[in-house]
Amino acid sequence: MSYSNKIIKRIYDSVPYKLKVLFTSIYGLQQRQKRYGKTYFEQVKFLNDAQYWDRKKLEVYQNNRLRGFMSDIYNKIPYYNNNPQYKILSKEFSSIHDFPILPKQLVKQNLKDYYNPDQKKIVWGHTSGTTGSPMTFPISLEAYQKEYAFRNMHYQWSGLGLHNRQKIAMCSAHPVSWHGRNKPPYWTYDMANNHLYFSTSHLSGSNFKYYIKKLEEFDPLLLHGHPSSIYLLALAYKKYGTKKLSLKSVYTSSESLLDFQRQKIESIFQMKVFNWYGTSEMTANIVECEKGELHLKEEHSFVEILNSENQPCGPGETGRIISTNFNNLAFPLIRYDIGDTVVVSKNQNSKCGRSGLLIDSIEGRIDDYIFTPDGRIVGRMSTIFRYAKNVIEAQFEQHSIEEVIMRIVRGKGYSKEDEIELLKAVKMRLGNSIRISIDYVDQIPRTSNGKFRFIISKIDPSYIKTSLEV
Repeated sequence: MSYSNKIIKRIYDSVPYKLKVLFTSIYGLQQRQKRYGKTYFEQVKFLNDAQYWDRKKLEVYQNNRLRGFMSDIYNKIPYYNNNPQYKILSKEFSSIHDFPILPKQLVKQNLKDYYNPDQKKIVWGHTSGTTGSPMTFPISLEAYQKEYAFRNMHYQWSGLGLHNRQKIAMCSAHPVSWHGRNKPPYWTYDMANNHLYFSTSHLSGSNFKYYIKKLEEFDPLLLHGHPSSIYLLALAYKKYGTKKLSLKSVYTSSESLLDFQRQKIESIFQMKVFNWYGTSEMTANIVECEKGELHLKEEHSFVEILNSENQPCGPGETGRIISTNFNNLAFPLIRYDIGDTVVVSKNQNSKCGRSGLLIDSIEGRIDDYIFTPDGRIVGRMSTIFRYAKNVIEAQFEQHSIEEVIMRIVRGKGYSKEDEIELLKAVKMRLGNSIRISIDYVDQIPRTSNGKFRFIISKIDPSYIKTSLEV
């Protein structure tokens, strides 16, 4: 179900389970029609070949895409067209490296100036808003379908597919069950895609046995979700499962996959975890293969890994991701600073034979996790601010396992309703076992070097034990 329409969400929360399934399936059918069109199947065919291209062929492809991209957006995007530097460089395009780096904050401040008015067939994308100021932007239908072709390619690496209605169970903070619900079902089913969606906000206590019973009843071929949630499902499966799942693969995304989480998930489910990294702006795609290598997919976008001096990183070096998203002409970003960092692998000889720069690790943002009394380790709290238009900035701070403080800088239109909706969203993510306090402030303090920390945690992870661990 969609997060965006509050009225539909309230109706959905109030109806019986069978109607929830109907609502979910109608929404799933709509999404299916958008995702799996002509462009999607053309891109699937293209990627089956391109993923094994050699470096030279890949570079030729990228250069051609960049030239076509610059030609397509020339004189169409207000921000670039009104900036003399961009106009000159676009007209005499020779190298993408000649363009300035585009900070995310600058894009937020001039958001609509990056919209392409010529693009009519679009869907709307949203960033989570890690500082409480999310972005809403257009994605061309063509780019949207290409993005799902990349997801399908990754699923194919474990022998499965995305569009052919194979059984997939998801546990990724979808709003499938009201946070205050105290009895199952804590899930919903999408008949159109054959997907089962689990709630992440009820993963605790006596509920675990219901999750595992439903998981085994559905018997998916693929399990996909946030590492913090999949980790708990794995522990619950060890305690309550009958070990009769037909599961063929496990995929994680949206949070940093911690080493201890991977070890538990793989040892309990007896299969490899495939990790995936992407962005809401569709500006980068890094995916893990069956050999455990992370591939930066250079057919997806033009990505530079730059150090603090804006110079290209070599093998073994850490740098931030700078991307030119040549697939999305509806919201074209040139040398966009995503804000995430990666470590480039020292060894660039792929074991699986696929192309793309090899990444040793995805460092992500320098944010801690929130720990809950029921044993969860929750990242990506930024998703709750996706539609919080009246919040300027936000920050979480945790000193005890029983409570988390949420600091809020209010916008002019902030009201009691905003507070209620925010608390609902936090409880949907963290569950009901932890207290949530709100502290309204005029500004969020920065660190001594001026950096913003979205989550400040004083909890020692070594002391955290879930009741499922033995």
